[in-house]
Amino acid sequence: MPDSWDQEFDVVVLGSGGAGLSAALTAAVNGARVAVYEKASTVGGTTAVSGGIVWIPAHDRLDGTELSVEDALRYLAAQSLGAMDQDLVETFVRTGPVMLEYLERHSNLRFDIAEGFPDYKPELPGGQPGGGRSLNARPFDLATLGDWRDRITSFPVDFSNVGIDAETKARIHAAVDDLDGDYCVAGTALIAGLLMGLLDRGVEPVTDARALELYGSAEGITGVRIRHAGRDIRVRSHQAVILATGGFEWDPQLVEAFLRGPMRGAVSPPNNIGDGLRMAMAHGADLANMGEAWWVPVVQIPGDTLGGEPRSRSVRLERTRPRSIIVNRTGKRFLNEAGEYNSMAGPFHHLDPRTGYLNDPAWIVFDDQHLKRYGFLGIEPGGEAPDWFNASATLEELGAATGIDAAGLKRTLDAWNENVERERDPDFDRGASAYDGYWGDPAAASPALRTLGPLDTPPYYAVPVAIGAMGTKGGPRTDRDGRVLHVSGQPIPGLFAAGNAMAGVTGKAYGGAGGTLGPAMTFGYRTGYTAATGESAPTT
Repeated sequence: MPDSWDQEFDVVVLGSGGAGLSAALTAAVNGARVAVYEKASTVGGTTAVSGGIVWIPAHDRLDGTELSVEDALRYLAAQSLGAMDQDLVETFVRTGPVMLEYLERHSNLRFDIAEGFPDYKPELPGGQPGGGRSLNARPFDLATLGDWRDRITSFPVDFSNVGIDAETKARIHAAVDDLDGDYCVAGTALIAGLLMGLLDRGVEPVTDARALELYGSAEGITGVRIRHAGRDIRVRSHQAVILATGGFEWDPQLVEAFLRGPMRGAVSPPNNIGDGLRMAMAHGADLANMGEAWWVPVVQIPGDTLGGEPRSRSVRLERTRPRSIIVNRTGKRFLNEAGEYNSMAGPFHHLDPRTGYLNDPAWIVFDDQHLKRYGFLGIEPGGEAPDWFNASATLEELGAATGIDAAGLKRTLDAWNENVERERDPDFDRGASAYDGYWGDPAAASPALRTLGPLDTPPYYAVPVAIGAMGTKGGPRTDRDGRVLHVSGQPIPGLFAAGNAMAGVTGKAYGGAGGTLGPAMTFGYRTGYTAATGESAPTT
């Protein structure tokens, strides 16, 4: 521990995404002197470039439908295959509504139901095919932020930003064309609302400030070393340090060491390199859920970079709409292309000990009618296909261009086209779930045909696709109030974690849209409350 300190606070929050700002705001409301340090030059982290949706599975805001705690727990248990901490999951489910009301009461942030947005596996026990559990942040007027208006993390204005594009925003009712003001939507609106709440309480985040080391003593964690403006600052925390630094998806060494299979690209900003994880490990933190990530299929455009790193773009509309399928090198389908993205990691990670990963690499294969009707990866409907789409007049030509076995692909397409005529997919049940058609063709004649369609019109196209991640799910194990647990099982005094910096409470499960932010903000609220008051946060 240092002999002297440069700055002193009650609660120090590292990171400014949804988890960090929720923690900071809650701690400040409860009277703590709060500091927020963000390593990037802007605030908001991955949350700011997300859809800004939170999944709260048991609340009373939906008219006419009961969203019970019991149904939520049954649904999550059915997804996670026993890999959940039951106490933490129940804490999340019961605290989520309290968190929403608390943040709305103490900030300008407001949430609305994302109408009709189904759970990701609504056919499971306790699932909601008609939606109601996903809520999105209302549009926020950036003019109220003053000098902070342009200091929220953003991606370049283009397509497929973490799966959020113009159509997606319309689907979550985030259009702002009819509002008079400088309004933002989605994750930007969520961060703006939380940030405004903090600024109103005199808490101004410090950017370009990377946490490097936690200071500890017999008392526990007493402070943190921050690199800012070319020098190290020793910051005393009288009550708590809260790790909200995100995951480790941008650190190749940690990805190789911990994740359960290939992760070919992250769609988050390139800042999440496991800073919080390493600092916690240095003080003996126990770890959990380290093999898991918030998985998502990704495409990498040749030559496209972000922050000097290859940029990955999540794909959803392209694989869901009719007349496209995903195949491996043998030309075989291996998953439900229209299913929820997190569960696609399993098929992509199918390992044959003799030949390696059977479905990595893979390709999205589509035909000319798909491109003309829907467009693809930013190419407008009917637009000219770039060279890397591998336009081919025949399947043999497509195989030669990509390495896909042409004979295997022909067999797949013959079977696929025959099954489409029957409006069914006997291999992977594509089109059977209420979720499958949500991102498909709304003009289709039946629910199944929103996502099922023949591939029979050359030229044919193939674009490489792989499994990537929106973030990682593993980190320090915590108790129900976010206290980081030592390998001995006891809390490390003064150290908390929330969001992707903590071990994900839902294990393998991904409940629905906002399944990352719901738990992140809920435990951000709980850590901020306990760090400031020393008491457990209330639940319903």
